[in-house]
Amino acid sequence: MKFLLDENIGNKIATFLRSLGYITYRLREINPGIEDYEVLNFAVSQDAILITSDKDFGELVFKEGFPHRGIIFLRLNDQSSENKIRALKVILSRKRNLKDFLVITEQEKTYKVRVRKIN
Repeated sequence: MKFLLDENIGNKIATFLRSLGYITYRLREINPGIEDYEVLNFAVSQDAILITSDKDFGELVFKEGFPHRGIIFLRLNDQSSENKIRALKVILSRKRNLKDFLVITEQEKTYKVRVRKIN
């Protein structure tokens, strides 16, 4: 499995995913500042799941019909790297299909995963 980390996802998350054996690309290292649609195009070309905290990707996927290979949208109150890692541990431990558009939210350190399907 491969992941592409959006610019709002820090190096600690990359280190965590790589320690689990995942191929992990960081947008900040590859091509910082590119447009969101270019981020999706790159993720598709690499068959990578995008991890982001940017809600604009929902617009691109659901309203404009851009293809993707999976998006994990971290919609967390606490945006620290440590909390993002805790949320990712939850989703990775559930062995679910990560090729969908997944929204992760939290309430009192409990994480909820919602799958948004394209109609």
